[in-house]
Amino acid sequence: MDASDVLENSKLGTIRDPWVRPGLAAPWLEIIAVVFVVIGQSSFVSSWQAWHGSSHNFVTMLMTDGRMLRTVTNEGPLLGVLFIYLHWRGWRPTDLRIHFNWRSTGQGLLLLPGMAIANWVVVGISFLAFYSLQTHYHSVLQFAASLSPRLKFHSLHVSWLTIFSALILNGFFEEITCMGYAFNQFAAKRGPFFALILTVLLRMSCHTYQGPIHALGIGAAFLVSGLVYWWTRNLWPLILAHILADSISFAAIRFVFG
Repeated sequence: MDASDVLENSKLGTIRDPWVRPGLAAPWLEIIAVVFVVIGQSSFVSSWQAWHGSSHNFVTMLMTDGRMLRTVTNEGPLLGVLFIYLHWRGWRPTDLRIHFNWRSTGQGLLLLPGMAIANWVVVGISFLAFYSLQTHYHSVLQFAASLSPRLKFHSLHVSWLTIFSALILNGFFEEITCMGYAFNQFAAKRGPFFALILTVLLRMSCHTYQGPIHALGIGAAFLVSGLVYWWTRNLWPLILAHILADSISFAAIRFVFG
């Protein structure tokens, strides 16, 4: 147990369980290798797409049956590989801290608007900051239009089943990988504050294809969910909020432009 855990425990007046059970803490090289194998491709592809200006068409790029099915066929096997590795290293299902109950479900429902508000606030502030720094557009509406995805009515052709299958899998995949494994390992090494910052940066790296403003907003949402995980040490509220946030967003876009 490190100094930050001791400080946290002294404030709570109790001794909490370590972030990972004795024997499960991996060396840095192993942690980096696992994270790279599981989310390295996603981070690289996102960065490549961002470099090629994907922020203008990322919605139409994402919302196709082919892209959604690729999400399933990519993330499903990667999650399976992670589970095999964790089983080999001695992890039990309870070590992932997915504790489903009515209280944690309520926490997930409350986390959803918290993440949304954090996203909107940071996106709004970032938008104004970027607008004040540029000189090409002299109208806020023109600047907003230049950053908005290019969407036309009836331009999206993706099935509801494909959307929700991909989003449910993605919610479990991201939270188990980034929080259930990476956060706990980072926290065991350097404390939960270090783990929070590093996992937020890692998760932002997988969403840079949406452009810098939206990536910052997503980072703010993940910061809020990371704080909730720090407090609850339960992954279920994060998984539920993640799936609901994506499902509501994608369903609204599909309903309007499909």
